[in-house]
Amino acid sequence: MNKIHALRAAVAAAVFAVGTSAMAALPAGAAEAIEAYKDDTLSAIGLVIGAGIAIYAVRKLGQKMGWL
Repeated sequence: MNKIHALRAAVAAAVFAVGTSAMAALPAGAAEAIEAYKDDTLSAIGLVIGAGIAIYAVRKLGQKMGWL
């Protein structure tokens, strides 16, 4: 029975070792590019949301004032 438990533990450890991913350090240029991408994406999403809110507000105002 102990041999079976030892074999199961060895198989589980091997599967776990194969399934884990290695985390390597990024070069400085890549890390800076990722940070710049995050900032640019956040700005773009903010502009899109702001434009959507402005369009909604103008349409709502137009409906209330009888323009549309």
